[in-house]
Order: sequence, then structure tokens, then C-alpha cells
Amino acid sequence: MASSGSTRKVAKVASKSGSSSSKRSSNWLFPAAIVLVVALGVSIVMFARSKNSGYNGNSTPPRAQLSQSSTAFDHWHAAFAIDICGEQLPPQTDAREDALGIHTHGDGLIHIHPFSVQSAGKRATMQKFFDQVGLKVSDDRVTLPTEFNGSRTFESGVTTCGGKPAEWALAHWKTAHEAVTGKPDKIYTSNFGGVRFTEDLGAFTLAFVPKGTTDIPGPTSAKDIDVLGECDGANPPPECQQLLQQQQAAVTTVPDLSTATAPATTAASGSTATTTASGR
Repeated sequence: MASSGSTRKVAKVASKSGSSSSKRSSNWLFPAAIVLVVALGVSIVMFARSKNSGYNGNSTPPRAQLSQSSTAFDHWHAAFAIDICGEQLPPQTDAREDALGIHTHGDGLIHIHPFSVQSAGKRATMQKFFDQVGLKVSDDRVTLPTEFNGSRTFESGVTTCGGKPAEWALAHWKTAHEAVTGKPDKIYTSNFGGVRFTEDLGAFTLAFVPKGTTDIPGPTSAKDIDVLGECDGANPPPECQQLLQQQQAAVTTVPDLSTATAPATTAASGSTATTTASGR
């Protein structure tokens, strides 16, 4: 039978062993936790960088202004209009607060000065502007915001212009002044939202025209783009107010779109009724 002294020695050794094991466990957990926190922090930073990185960082124009003190950024303007069967609509207005730096002031211009690399460089696209003003645009269908005499949809091959089959096209002039009388440098017939802003003082017309039409008129704001572009600056030119009023008056009023309704589908046959959009 073991003596009481031996029992106490065994208990003492066991106590020391347990304490040592607990201490080793505690010593292991603390550095592991530090490593985990550091790894998590690095992951968050890398994720943030990936979310805020453009195709070419912030070196491809238009460059974003990433801080108030930054001087390496671009502030561009492009004249823009929507033309439906020869009737140019009033200027668009922002449908929401601008978070990306591609918007309008209701002056017939697209203001392009990105706040983030997510809307800079190759990511500065027409889709950013469409979203900003509430235009729903696909290759074949465009739905106007509700302020344009109700939310109207015009569809290529379905809606017509004066009885003629019509389609959507996006005309682009690299120089806005050329849009006053000259033909477009390029006419897009698909992927309108993917069209990039590649220069300052360009012009675009999103037009619903008879199929094959290449004679697309430029935005009425194109001829005054230089001054209009400065009207939102710290020291706007004195002629700004007059020009803005003239620009608004020069654009025709909203056409009567009462006969241009969304396509009606017959349940029995599945056929689509052709609608007419003629504001002439």
C-alpha cells in the first residue's frame, strides 16, 4: 500500500503536468490568434484593392479623382440627346444621387469626372450614364423615364417611324462641333451600354430611326459645349444662364407618343402588334 507521502508526490507531479499543459496551450493560442487577425486584415485590404482597381488602375483616361488633394484626374463633357423619329427630346436629368461621377445637370451634356476607378478608364461607359438618368437600354428596346410623357418603350422591328420599320442606333462624334452639321464618326447598332467615353468634348445621339438611316442629327447642345461645360465650375461664364435657356428652348417639346405604346401581344396567336412612333 502506498504511503501518504507517495500519494502527495504523485498528486504534485500531476498538478505540475496539468499546469504545464495548460500553459503550453495558452502560449500556442495567442500567436495563432495574432496570425489569424493579420491574415484577415491582409485579405480585407486585398479585396478592397481588387474592388477599387480599374482595368489599368487609374492611368487610363478618364482618370478618377480619388482624393480632394489629387490633381491627376480628368473632367470631361459630352453632348448627348435622344432622337425619336426625328424629334429630339428635352435633356435628361439625374434619376438619383451620383455616386460614380458620370451624370448630367439637365443641360444636354454628360459630365464625366469619375469619383472612383470603378467608373474611370475602360469602365467609363455609356451604361453608367443610362443608369444615372433612368434609361433602360438594350440592343432592341429603350424605355424612357416617366417624365417623358410616361414611361414609353420603343422596340426595333416592332415600333415604326411613320409606318417605316425602325431601329435603335447610337451615333458618336469625336468632336462635338462636328455634330452640328457633320456625319457621325461611328454608328453603333448594338451594345450601346458598352460604348466607352474616350475623349473630352465629344457628342452622342441615341436615335430611333428608319432602318439603315445614317443621317442622324447631333445634339442641339453640341454647338455650345465649350461654354456649357464651364457652367458648373467655380467661376461660370456670364453667358451661362442665357445659353442654358436657349439650349432648353432649342430642343423640341416632347412628341405626342400616344400612338407609340408598348407592343401588344395576342394571347391566342402570340403575334405582336406593330405600333407607330411618329411625332411629325
